[in-house]
Amino acid sequence: MNNDNNEFLNWGESFTAQEDEFVLLDEGVYNFTVTKMEKKIYDGNSSKIKNGCPYAELNLQIESPKGTANVRERLYLMKSMQWKLTQFFMGIGQQLVVGQPFNPNWETVIGSKGKAEITQHSYTNQNGDNRTSNQVARYLKPTDPTPAVNANMNAQPAPQPQANDNWNNQQPNPQMPFQNQQQGTGQAQPNNGPQPGAF
Repeated sequence: MNNDNNEFLNWGESFTAQEDEFVLLDEGVYNFTVTKMEKKIYDGNSSKIKNGCPYAELNLQIESPKGTANVRERLYLMKSMQWKLTQFFMGIGQQLVVGQPFNPNWETVIGSKGKAEITQHSYTNQNGDNRTSNQVARYLKPTDPTPAVNANMNAQPAPQPQANDNWNNQQPNPQMPFQNQQQGTGQAQPNNGPQPGAF
């Protein structure tokens, strides 16, 4: 999949001046929109996630008084993670019956809206720097009455779907199991292993 952010800049060429786009949210419940989904195969060094595990990497866009935050989330297709899958798909309005088999509709994930509790996750990156990232603690059911911090904000329209629909053609993705954009750099940094609520 093409990503304009990965394009090279040339010597002697102008570039667009930008500030760090990372927004660290205050902890609380927020409305979100799924703006991106990639189907990947895990290839890392986690003690909880086995290599070869398929997973969906999502971008949750959250409009907040501080600006637009993009929270990276991973949904691992493992039996031990069925509770997280259930939470997510129930949270975006797909009809599940607890205790019954469920075949998720991946085609409608991009553009889906829901509500999630966001926490701040502090960690030390590989360079020894202390970082803080946004992290999903849990997804709320559509019927949950908990008010969202950004309930009165107008969300931006979601971009055109950018999903990769073929699990089997994905090459293993060598990276840590949990990566979120860090405070102060605007780039993804690996966490030091699995953290509670960060599956």
